[in-house]
Amino acid sequence: MSSLRDPKRPRYFISIAAELASVHPRTLRIYEEEGLVCPQRRNNLRLYSEADIKRVRIIRFLTRRQGVNLAGVKVILQLEELGKIRVYDLFDAADVERFVEEGEPEEPVAAPAANLGRRDT
Repeated sequence: MSSLRDPKRPRYFISIAAELASVHPRTLRIYEEEGLVCPQRRNNLRLYSEADIKRVRIIRFLTRRQGVNLAGVKVILQLEELGKIRVYDLFDAADVERFVEEGEPEEPVAAPAANLGRRDT
């Protein structure tokens, strides 16, 4: 496999990786602190691979769509690494794939309610 196409090759700085995964850079740091993502380091800079970004999207799917907390996500990912389960088998595979490949769907923005709770005096 060409190193340019290798999904495990670290290539993105944290700001770019965060944008690609649709998360804040602090979220990536939290995921690293929790042991959910392990970016490679060069000169004390975090470098994320395509595989890392896909993993972050899976974490977001589990937390946002399925309501799993980070401790639960850690257990699920550990079981998946051991070959005991697959995230794609636990949930609707098409839903997981759509979320991971396309990112989190945009939620419609509600129009602000005019003058709610305000009294004219």
